[in-house]
Amino acid sequence: MLLDSLTKNNAFISRTDNVYRYHLMLQQCTRHHFSQKPLEYQQRSHTSLGDWFMEQGDYLQAYYSYAKAQNYGKILSCIEADRCLSLNGEHAEDFFSWIANCPEETRLAYPSALTISMLAMFSFNNIPELKRLKALLLKSLDLNTSLSEEDKNNLLGDAEISESLTAYNNISAMSEYHRRACALLTRPTYSVDPNDAWTFGSPSILMMYHRTVGLADTESEEMTSCMPYYYRVTGGHGNGAELVFQAELHYERGNFIDAEIANKIAMSAARRDRQYSIMLAGEFLNMRLELLRGNFNRIEAGMNELRELFRREKQYTLLSTLDICQVFIASMLARPQDAPEWLAEGRLSETLTLFPAMPMLNTYYNQMLLAGGEYTELIARREECQELYGVFNNVLCIVWLHIQLAVALGKIDRPDEAVDELRAALALALPDGMIMPFAENWIWLSDLSSRLSDEEKHPAYLDEISRLAEMVQSGRKKILETYFSEPGDYGLSDRELEIARLASQRLTTAEIAEKLHLSPGTVQNHLSRIFSKLEISGTGKNKRLELEKFFAAPDP
Repeated sequence: MLLDSLTKNNAFISRTDNVYRYHLMLQQCTRHHFSQKPLEYQQRSHTSLGDWFMEQGDYLQAYYSYAKAQNYGKILSCIEADRCLSLNGEHAEDFFSWIANCPEETRLAYPSALTISMLAMFSFNNIPELKRLKALLLKSLDLNTSLSEEDKNNLLGDAEISESLTAYNNISAMSEYHRRACALLTRPTYSVDPNDAWTFGSPSILMMYHRTVGLADTESEEMTSCMPYYYRVTGGHGNGAELVFQAELHYERGNFIDAEIANKIAMSAARRDRQYSIMLAGEFLNMRLELLRGNFNRIEAGMNELRELFRREKQYTLLSTLDICQVFIASMLARPQDAPEWLAEGRLSETLTLFPAMPMLNTYYNQMLLAGGEYTELIARREECQELYGVFNNVLCIVWLHIQLAVALGKIDRPDEAVDELRAALALALPDGMIMPFAENWIWLSDLSSRLSDEEKHPAYLDEISRLAEMVQSGRKKILETYFSEPGDYGLSDRELEIARLASQRLTTAEIAEKLHLSPGTVQNHLSRIFSKLEISGTGKNKRLELEKFFAAPDP
């Protein structure tokens, strides 16, 4: 063969495992000569390459090969085969351009690709184009005389599933589409791949679907009655979602036994239908429960097991979701240094998480900023997050934002604004009895709570929050002492220990900064983490006194 001869006699070509590799210089030379060929020849070559990638199941490379060939019919065929599963946020603009540049006559010939593309348009937050594709589908079905009535009804059913997302996250409104799809479809829908992530990459279902203050129980009931219709036409896609919603709601109310029972049932249903995103949402709730118990080894084991599973099953979107879970755990332990690198560096655009899950990603990124003492950066993100969380009115994300802002404003000595944020959070959360977001942040909020207890309508809630906060801190302290502490370091890093000892010797923040060649702001951020890890609360002066007592005692 020619390639064998070239491999033996040409140092610019090598062969490994039946794959031929060009030296960079030969690649450049070849590409230059290829660019001189007639356009028709280049397009045929790119189409042939796309066909080869399709045969290999490498749909992403096939899309781009066909795009270079400007072969839009082949792109639509690839969409039908792949269901757009190989595309994520970084490919959105390319996807939009393929659909926009595809001649209408070609699009009309691929009605199944239109219904699948409708779903992708939602995932990439392009609702106007979703609606235009629906109109195009109706036109296609009118013109197509080769399809039977059953085929047309099935495609209309597919469209109902895709179009249901225009009502996201209104459970009952979405279910109206699903019920119409049930009446139309005689087969499982082509619009949804049952192996795709039902959560779009969110670690929490309650955060996705709780949208109306005071109606969380109603939403739970709606999901329980509505989801069976969706399962019926999608082959069990998302099975167990309504149970995770219930479990998370129990957890947020501090009903941990009920939360664990519902979650175990949910996990069983998700495993039965291999619904990996539901399994992950359930496992994330398990992680939060294990935090309360101080069982970090179980958190780590669960995370490692899922990471291995997702890699094996090519659930790459969920690897990003697992990183979101990891940053939450790290933040709750006041160890932002344990966050995945892309999150620690704020490269949120690199996530595979799709648009509906972006509020959850940003919520837990904010928590990392809080744990790291990045208070001004968190406050600066207020408007951006408010706009994002308001798209689908993700109430819990909004609650968390108010809490995070309350903490940050308190830390920069703006107590009146901080109390206003805390009041706003309570007003949104207490009608549904959701108190755990406050308990999980109470170590920072307790100073503000004294200004609420005499005037608020729900003092019993504040007492319960305080009780649950003790559980949170007990579990956190156990983990830090058992898994991260060395004798005598109290769970502090070397720098934190150095600053804590100087502060306990009554050095001011400015004096510590000068001594260690740090900025006063950096020292203050370290002190905030130190007080958090040592569970020291109160006013600034009282905190210093407690720190002095702490280090006056012999090391444990």
